[in-house]
Parts: sequence; structure tokens; C-alpha cells
Amino acid sequence: MITLNDKEKTRLSNQTIENIKKLKEAFNLPVVQDFLSNDEKKSLGDNYNYFIVEEDGFNSTIDEKGKYSFTQNVYITFYSENRENLTGDQLDVLSLLHSSVFRFRGTEVNHLKLENQDRFIDQVIFSFTRIIRGGC
Repeated sequence: MITLNDKEKTRLSNQTIENIKKLKEAFNLPVVQDFLSNDEKKSLGDNYNYFIVEEDGFNSTIDEKGKYSFTQNVYITFYSENRENLTGDQLDVLSLLHSSVFRFRGTEVNHLKLENQDRFIDQVIFSFTRIIRGGC
């Protein structure tokens, strides 16, 4: 049975898969969706260089012509340790992912100290707005 939004669901799923692929190929780092599972934590071991892709709920907006559209916030969190050029890495993520239907909104940068250690992890949270099309 075909539902009203099947095309859009497929497009969004393909976009997520493509974004994950782009990040993996460009950075040669693990990319997971939503959160790290116990198995993924084990496979990373003591490595703090990876991405997490999270999709948020939907929002409704009205454009200047009074037309409704729908968007979704997507957050890409980059955890990094001992990388030389965090600013350059941020620019690379933006260049890879920003498009007319996946718009960059900003970053939040944090420096996390590992408990009982003299190690710091950089955390960069990229915020994107994804445009939703279809029968919504």
C-alpha cells in the first residue's frame, strides 16, 4: 500500500544515508545514528573521534507569501581528540552537507574533560534545518 508521504520518506532516508556516507568518506571516522550503542562504544574503545547524527521533531514555518512549509532540525555532533585543525574540520563538514534542502544554522563548540584524566575532547554540534516536502 502506498501512502501519501512515501516519496518524501524515501528522500529523507536517502539524504541521511548520503550524509553519513559523505562524513565517513571525508573523515574516515565512524558515524552513528542517534546514539552510541554498547557495541559501538566497545568497538571505539578509547577513541574519541566520531560523529553522531540525530534527527529532531518537525516544525512549521510560514514564508513571506503566507505559505506553510515544514522543517526538521538535524544535529551532527563531532567528537574529536588530538585533531590539529578543528576550525578546518568544521568548514569541511559545512562544505560537505550544506545545500538548499539541508541548511546550516550554526555550531556550538564545547571542550569536555575526561573524568579523572588530563584529556580533553572537543565536541562540535552542527545544527541544520532540513526542508520537508510532500503531502504534509
